[in-house]
Amino acid sequence: MNSPVSDPRLRLLGSQTVGGAQEPATQILHRLDETEVAVAVAADADDAARVAVAAFVTMIARLVPGVVVDDPAGEGRLPNNWWQAASWADLLDKVMPVRPITDLPPTRRITVGFGIAEPVCDVYVGGGDWNIVLADHPVVMETGTVHGLGLHAAGTLAVSQVLIKVLSDLGFPGVEVTGTVETNLIDHRLRLVDATDLTVTRPVAGFGVERTSFLGVGSVGTSAMALLATACSPLLNGSGATAALAAALEVTAVDKDVFDPDRNPYRYPALLGGETGKKSTGMVERLRQLGLTAEAHDTDVATWNTTKNEPGWHGVVVSSVDTLTGRLDVADVLSKATLSAGVSGTELHVQWERFADGFACPFCDFVRADPPLTQAGVYSQVTGIPIPRVLALLQDGAVLAAPDVDRAIAAGRVPAQRRDALVSAPISDLIRQAYAEAEMRPQSGDAGAGAASGNGDVIAVASPQVSWFAGTLIAAELVKHMLGLPTADRRVDLDVSGLPAGIVRRPPADATGTCICHSGVRRRWYSAMYGDLPATEVGRAADSSADQAEMSPVLSAASPILEG
Repeated sequence: MNSPVSDPRLRLLGSQTVGGAQEPATQILHRLDETEVAVAVAADADDAARVAVAAFVTMIARLVPGVVVDDPAGEGRLPNNWWQAASWADLLDKVMPVRPITDLPPTRRITVGFGIAEPVCDVYVGGGDWNIVLADHPVVMETGTVHGLGLHAAGTLAVSQVLIKVLSDLGFPGVEVTGTVETNLIDHRLRLVDATDLTVTRPVAGFGVERTSFLGVGSVGTSAMALLATACSPLLNGSGATAALAAALEVTAVDKDVFDPDRNPYRYPALLGGETGKKSTGMVERLRQLGLTAEAHDTDVATWNTTKNEPGWHGVVVSSVDTLTGRLDVADVLSKATLSAGVSGTELHVQWERFADGFACPFCDFVRADPPLTQAGVYSQVTGIPIPRVLALLQDGAVLAAPDVDRAIAAGRVPAQRRDALVSAPISDLIRQAYAEAEMRPQSGDAGAGAASGNGDVIAVASPQVSWFAGTLIAAELVKHMLGLPTADRRVDLDVSGLPAGIVRRPPADATGTCICHSGVRRRWYSAMYGDLPATEVGRAADSSADQAEMSPVLSAASPILEG
């Protein structure tokens, strides 16, 4: 077992004294290391279902050392998949670089059943292409699935259920499933959908060329690209519609960063560990191997935007960047439609956006009434770093240097043993922001008392299922758009450590007048590139009765966000 400081499954946040959080962290690691997860696969599982189970295995195997798969009907073989694994044994071997190693014998077993009809499991997973089912009793998987995105989503929730069962008494947040939870990727309500819900609402003559640009190729971006390939690659999916989808899809990946095999690979379910080189180039090479049209731009969004052949983006931009300047650059692309994803801890959202239509644009969520200097002042107090340096660290791509971390240590904001882990990390690591991690607050002793007051030690547990769920939502929205199915209108929020709430809402545009979507020049450019906005979109956010309605579950009949 690694030490709490060095084990990549954990981060110790906010310890004011040396060793502050190490004792509960050791308990967490010990609990994970002595857990074995058994995965049972139904005999009638089809290829798409088995690939969804494989995704679950790649995630849970990054958290617990003991994983066994019972799939007698499949005879151990796996269908073609993103990870290029030929069998369950091969899959577990391929993810070995990111698997924990322990000499502790397993003392508890959690069994997760995919489509298992007998009451022999602790967690049961069902669903299909669009339906998501999670239960504490036997449920079935749909047959004849094509891409199994609903099963992928259910599998991510099952990862959280395992962690809840293993770590809840140590402070792991979450809601344990009782009975059956049913939802879907079509309208996200708490119900199952059938063929009557899959009516094409945007008829098209064949498939138009769907230009999709991924701005940001981090844990969410890589997950979304892998799942999009699972649905659209003719080498991974043998359905009749796949060839048409593959021919229609054009992927552009934009990211200047490189894969770092030593920096929390547990958040990247699409990776096997050890990947190096430019993120965009590596992902595009894989997409091309799978028969998809793709190109890479190893640069930042602003540079790509100013050097591409034409203004705007006549397609969909998928944004998963999470910095102030990065989101501003995404908004300035003036894409016809933007699909944004945001992650904070185990909470996430996916949101469709246009520009200046009365609803939130790609930058509205990042607008603050307080000036940037006020934000920098707060960060300076939290970290012990002077305000001018904080302002520099808030820029896109900026990372902590050794003197920055030394100042934080001297100010008592972080223990000395965290120094090496924080050098070259973003400033967010000093202000208790966890990305695709579940924050645990120890529930016993003095640490528990501190946690109750909000001042105690915090232990962040890597949660790869968060990135995979966000990627599933993105891939589902893109596939629905290409198939002419109704897309979410407009924003889906959920906490992967909890249970789906069944709510879709339409956030209004920034009301301060300071967001760039209020810019007259940009509005004229947008209108010139794509035409006038549909009448149904203009001014709705100013209607108080409409505002109230936007907060209830809603499904757009014609997906107006993508029309025009």
